Amino acid sequence: MKTVFAYYAARRYWPEEEALRAAVRELSRDLDPSGEGTHVLVRDDRAEETVPAGDLLVIVPLSGAVQRRILGDAESFPHTVLYCAYIRGNASPGVTDGLLRANAAPAVMDTWSVLRRTHGNAAVALDKKELRKKIRIAEAFRYVKGARILKIGETEPWVVSNAPDPSDYEERFGLEIVRVPQDEAAKLFRETPDRDAEEYRGWFTSRAKRTVEPSEEDIRAASRMAAALERLLDAYGADGAAVACFGLLKTGTNLCLGVSYINDRTGRFASCECDMDSAVTMLLMRKLAGTALWMANPGIQPDRTVNFSHCTAPVRIGEKAMPVTLRSHHESGIGVSLQVEYPAGTELTLARVSGVSGSISIHRGVSIEGPYETACRTQMHVKIDDFDRWLRTSLGCHQVFAFEDVSSELEELAGLFGLACV
Repeated sequence: MKTVFAYYAARRYWPEEEALRAAVRELSRDLDPSGEGTHVLVRDDRAEETVPAGDLLVIVPLSGAVQRRILGDAESFPHTVLYCAYIRGNASPGVTDGLLRANAAPAVMDTWSVLRRTHGNAAVALDKKELRKKIRIAEAFRYVKGARILKIGETEPWVVSNAPDPSDYEERFGLEIVRVPQDEAAKLFRETPDRDAEEYRGWFTSRAKRTVEPSEEDIRAASRMAAALERLLDAYGADGAAVACFGLLKTGTNLCLGVSYINDRTGRFASCECDMDSAVTMLLMRKLAGTALWMANPGIQPDRTVNFSHCTAPVRIGEKAMPVTLRSHHESGIGVSLQVEYPAGTELTLARVSGVSGSISIHRGVSIEGPYETACRTQMHVKIDDFDRWLRTSLGCHQVFAFEDVSSELEELAGLFGLACV
């Protein structure tokens, strides 16, 4: 996504050229420390100063008398964020004084009052943290609109809450869903040699503190299946997949390592049981979260907490690897699954989209200590902020987790697509 930072100043308010340039230098270093954005200073007396085309316009008014130029430039951008640079703490005292003296404050509100009415995707940011959040939301919106999801096989029959018609998602989100026969994944698995799966095998075995049920051959076969899943995503140029994993058990192995690897290591996403609602939830969360995503089953506890479990858990929280035990697949007893030990005290966002109702549930929680149960291999007990609301608004069995709080960003992104937050 191309982000353009445009600094608007009227000459009457900034007669000293060097003072103006110094203010822009300071703000640009602060707002775009990576230096990846395009920065342009727009002055009212320089007709040749044009704002280049891009996906997101970050508008930084440095004075009054620039409102009409801002509104004209904003028309050609699909996303705009108006930044209140003049608020104390957003710049050095000298620059702040200059902005206030130059009437940047009334220019911001005058511009915002029109932008919010006339521009479809306009936002305002009061500080740097909020600006980065708005940029992430715009990036996520662009990512979702152009996404391609593979539907590998058919949704498992017990996932009754899943959207029966995936085309509803294509219309709402502007994404593409490609149907892939399950046998195509099985064929790729059979064609994948051990040498092509070594990276996957090494990733999991080097992080495992022990192995319980699986043999070395089991680990190699599950690693070949992981390689086959990534090859399939590459072949179709896909951003993610919903995979009917149980039918693949006929190959003699399972897909748990592959789903974990995709969600943990690649920047893409995968849901199991061919749950398209979960896959689309992952799509919405992928660019908002800095952590891997996990799809899990809920098991309500006597104290109104929930033990979430699934065999496809990512190994890492951020860049930190968790303790891992290699186990067999819970339901079938074959292949390799992951028993990841997540720490207590981790902030969580749990969510699920419903294609049927056009809504999304978003909740916050924290991981806590709890007993290990006879359920799927990886388990994490969670204290949800509002258990009663979660129970009342849950849209399906599977919940998608980010190991951080991105609830407000997700709610805002969902609103851009017309999803009701329940």
